[in-house]
Order: sequence, then C-alpha cells, then structure tokens
Amino acid sequence: MSDFTIFSDDAEKVQRLMVAYQASVKAEYIVLCHRDGSIIAEVGSLGIDATPLAVLSTASFDSALQVGMMLGGENFQSVSYSGENRSIYISPVDQALLLVQIFPGSKLPNRIEDFNRLLVEKLVDAVPAFTQNTSRLVR
Repeated sequence: MSDFTIFSDDAEKVQRLMVAYQASVKAEYIVLCHRDGSIIAEVGSLGIDATPLAVLSTASFDSALQVGMMLGGENFQSVSYSGENRSIYISPVDQALLLVQIFPGSKLPNRIEDFNRLLVEKLVDAVPAFTQNTSRLVR
C-alpha cells in the first residue's frame, strides 16, 4: 500500500514535468511508481500494463542493492539494462519511489544520470509528499 498522498494539482505538475523530460531525453516510456507496484504517473506508451514492469523494476533495483551490500556496502544509484531493441534505466526518487525509463535502441542517452538527477530534484520540489510519510494517493 502506498504511504504518501498526491493531490490532483500535484499529479498535474508531475505529469507536466515528466512529459517535458520525456521529450528532452527522447524516452519511449517513463513510469513513476511506488515500490509496491502502484503506478503514480506515466508518459508514453508500451502497449502493455505497466504494473508488472513496476514490480519487476523494484525487484531488480532491490537485487542491485543486495549485490552492493555483498560488495562491501556499495550503494548503487541506478540500474540499467541494454537490450537489442530497448534499454531501461531505473533510479530512486526517494526510498519509496522509483523512476523507470524505457528508451528505444541498445544505448541510453548520454548524460542520463545528470538528466535523471535534475528530473528527480524537480519532482521532489514540485511534490514534497515524495519525501514525507503521509497516507495515500488521491487523484
């Protein structure tokens, strides 16, 4: 169950930020999700239900954190995969939220870490609830 509240005004801010970001990095699809698999916002389309993608992305990111602990406490900031037709970049917004980005092709955009960091900062500025423990999603 999600542990934060996003009101409709905040949801609109998030949507606008993500649409602008999608255009600037040329992402095919972006989803902001809670680690329980709840979809908070999405832009673009994959033609499939994004909930399994959100759940699997959470599992993937959590697995990377476990690998980091095995390597002496390394705290990974992101996880990425390159495929033949698509690439994926997964990063946290805070402890409870992940940003999952799908790109066409086998390579991620140059400086994706910098662009992602700017988006995360803008999301947190726009919606302080992302870093506070509140109650639920309200659209």
